[in-house]
Amino acid sequence: MMTLSSLHDARPRPTSVPAAATRILALSLGLLLGGCASLRPVETPATLPDARSLSAWQADGKAGVRFLGNTISATYRWQREGDNYSAEAAGPLNQGRTTLVSRNGQVVLENAWLGRRESGDAEGLAEAMTSIRIPLSRLNAWLMGWPADPATTVDTLGGDAGVREFRESGWTVRVMAEQDAAGYRIPSRLIMTRDEDRIVLSISNWQPVASLP
Repeated sequence: MMTLSSLHDARPRPTSVPAAATRILALSLGLLLGGCASLRPVETPATLPDARSLSAWQADGKAGVRFLGNTISATYRWQREGDNYSAEAAGPLNQGRTTLVSRNGQVVLENAWLGRRESGDAEGLAEAMTSIRIPLSRLNAWLMGWPADPATTVDTLGGDAGVREFRESGWTVRVMAEQDAAGYRIPSRLIMTRDEDRIVLSISNWQPVASLP
């Protein structure tokens, strides 16, 4: 099994991996960010339950990532089952397609250019390959608009500012708008920021599932 320290040494040099490929990989890993225009929050019935109690669901949408002066966009799919997850993301014309599978704390990443990588540290794996410590292990909760730790303080917002905001693992997560999906109240757009890094995720399709394939 490859260790995180060896990832730095094993990582292909710019001569073998195009700069565009590296940027698209970071996009795919981060489920990406961007500098999207502001979106007015959508009113959803307060009586709708949120999806925090569900342990299995699938979300599809668009993402963009801004880091080191680059802004990239992609489509993604994220599937949750309990504490496990699987994801895939790709740029235009399926460029830089990346898949990510986490089972029992072990993460396997496969990328069209960089091949297969495996680690027990999802955030460390992302950082070794992109220089950004992307909070992959938190996304099961964050994509539903809530912190992973129930003790984390959640601030209620209003108007154009968004719906709510919280801070975890060095990132600020702001739910900008919500939607009614399959009878649940889930985010339609959220923004994650840390220093100069910025990730914007939109959810265009969401549904509960029985289990991951």
